[in-house]
Amino acid sequence: MGHRLLKLELTICAGLLLILVAGIEGRQKDPSWSGYYRDNGTHYLLYEKQKVAQPNVLPFRNISSNPFINALESQDNLPTRIVNGYRISCEEAPFQGSVHYDGYFVCGCSIINSVWVLTAHHCYFGPAEHYQVRVGTDQQRRFGQIRDVRKIVALKEYDDYTMRHDLAMMKLKSPLFYNRCVQPVKLPSPEITRFPRKFVVSGWGITSVNAQNAQRYLRRVGLDFLSRAKCQKLYKKAGMKIYKDMICCSRSKKDSCSGDSGGPLTSHGILYGVVSWGVGCANKNYPGVYVNCKQYVHWIKRCIRNY
Repeated sequence: MGHRLLKLELTICAGLLLILVAGIEGRQKDPSWSGYYRDNGTHYLLYEKQKVAQPNVLPFRNISSNPFINALESQDNLPTRIVNGYRISCEEAPFQGSVHYDGYFVCGCSIINSVWVLTAHHCYFGPAEHYQVRVGTDQQRRFGQIRDVRKIVALKEYDDYTMRHDLAMMKLKSPLFYNRCVQPVKLPSPEITRFPRKFVVSGWGITSVNAQNAQRYLRRVGLDFLSRAKCQKLYKKAGMKIYKDMICCSRSKKDSCSGDSGGPLTSHGILYGVVSWGVGCANKNYPGVYVNCKQYVHWIKRCIRNY
């Protein structure tokens, strides 16, 4: 039996869940990995709990198959998550939740109603029974309400090359109890023609480009809306197209990245975007890209009605 050679292929920040992709050769099982999942052509390898250096945080995974992003991102250091943001209380983002896989923090999410939360499709890489959602706390690992996930409904059109349709709904096994720290987010009108100029994005993230541990407390950063035409011009060199179902936001030295994937981009309590992907973090040349929620309001409501 041949031995397995793990090749570090690249390091990219895809909206906010950076992951290290390992190519595999041979068939011998490496004891440092506990599972292997294949989703939409992307390979995921999960460390055994006892092998992870940082407790309770799933090792970073790569979710884009786009070679242009890979080539650019390979020049960056390990990206950050919420960059240059500030700590907030749970009352300031009562719709914010965190997604955990077998006890590991992996993504952010938004409360849609008492039994449904919305996150990014690339946060979904294993069976529903392995997932839990925590809400009602500003701490990543403590307090609040914890619910097991019963079902995951993901957009089947999701494309890990273009990063289009990067949404998934998670249905909880038991309802959430609303209080001052647990409230559903408002969805935008599908008919809106203009976006707000200012947004905020929240999540649990590291605070500098060289930091590697997820923050204990919930943080937020303010961002500026960037037109699709301007965003497309910046991403042209990366070979990426910005579609109408995406929103771009940035501000000098402020951004979201890695562990904030799936988290909310809001303005005045309305959910306009879901953290999806980008090249690097707080990179003035490459704004953060978010799923345009107004394009999916009908799909969200259909999931609630049909499942």
